[in-house]
Amino acid sequence: MRSAFRTLRRRLLPAATAMALAVLPAVAAISVGPEVGKPLQAAGEALSKKRYDQALKEVEKAAAVKAIKPDEKWAVEQMRAAIFKAQGKFNLAANAFEAATKLVPLSAADQAGALETLSQLWYRHGDFAKSAAYGEKALAAGRQSEAFRQMLAEAYYRSDNPAKASKLAQALVNEARAAGRKPNAEVLQLLAASEFGTGNVDGYIKTLRQQLATQSTHDNWQRLFDAMEKQKPIPDRLDMDWVRLKLAADAYENPDSYTEAAQRAIVEGLPGEAVSILDKGWQAGLLGQPGPKQERQERLRAYAREQVEAQRKELDEQQRQAIAAKDTNTLAKLGMARAMLGQLDQGINLLQQSLRGKPRLPARTRLWLGILYYKAGQSKLAEQTLAAIPADSDEARLAGLWVLLAQGKR
Repeated sequence: MRSAFRTLRRRLLPAATAMALAVLPAVAAISVGPEVGKPLQAAGEALSKKRYDQALKEVEKAAAVKAIKPDEKWAVEQMRAAIFKAQGKFNLAANAFEAATKLVPLSAADQAGALETLSQLWYRHGDFAKSAAYGEKALAAGRQSEAFRQMLAEAYYRSDNPAKASKLAQALVNEARAAGRKPNAEVLQLLAASEFGTGNVDGYIKTLRQQLATQSTHDNWQRLFDAMEKQKPIPDRLDMDWVRLKLAADAYENPDSYTEAAQRAIVEGLPGEAVSILDKGWQAGLLGQPGPKQERQERLRAYAREQVEAQRKELDEQQRQAIAAKDTNTLAKLGMARAMLGQLDQGINLLQQSLRGKPRLPARTRLWLGILYYKAGQSKLAEQTLAAIPADSDEARLAGLWVLLAQGKR
């Protein structure tokens, strides 16, 4: 989970890099005399041609005027800030810009805009603590744009203040939902990382699930699986169901995961599923490759196919006996076995029969039935069946993920 989080952290996209820096509105009645104005004009022309050294020389000429007035100093520092910003020297731009703000009186609105600009400049420089400090002041002064608050949340996160980052990111998510919009994917990613940083595992998992509703990616699924296993181990009775879910989400990336999953399916009396798992591994290019494990993989595949043929010969009699004995537990297992052999309708029918009785594990039987409904393309029935699983059960934890997975594939 730690390594997955480091990947998540690296992938945070700095909102400020895409934001246009706020511009301090023109101050009324600013007047610049020709002695200062002429070199400033020359500096502006050099800046437009990206001749930065020349532009700075002209700025210094203007600044060196002995009788320079505060208004003129303001214009000099603004030009200096513009040149440094164009050069990517955001710390120097911030210092010059802040110096300018102290030279002339500003309205409350202009002061708030200046604070936001300083927050952005320090963010661009990579001093996230300063960015957060100025951003807090701008926020208190009324700057509330979504892009600015996202940048501030990221500044909090990057300055090791995940609690404040989480609070601000959560507010952005809540506002989006209240407005009937999907939350910004980057904000959800930031929220997940921040909750992880605060140790809020439940909140982290909740946010990952929200991410998957809009971004059903391999990485997001892997993070969620890792987090859920850390939060609460999956019980032994659901081992194969957990494997089945991870396979459906393409969360396995190495050959051993596929062979272990196939072996587990054989132990569970599902050789048809074992063959499907191994076939998937072959198609992905993870199994059957030349090397020390190739022979073992091929033997396992041959054995699984032999078990399929053996099971086909026995299923009818096993089903007859289970129905006669009203053995609902065996009926459920036989239903899954038939479904994994490609006899989906018969499998669904047997699971329905099992639920009409009193199976020992009704929640797991419903989980199986919901999965088979999805396989049959009956999404509505699948969702209804999974929704009937007791909400506080381990089966419900998995059921909700099947719904998310199915929604992501639509």
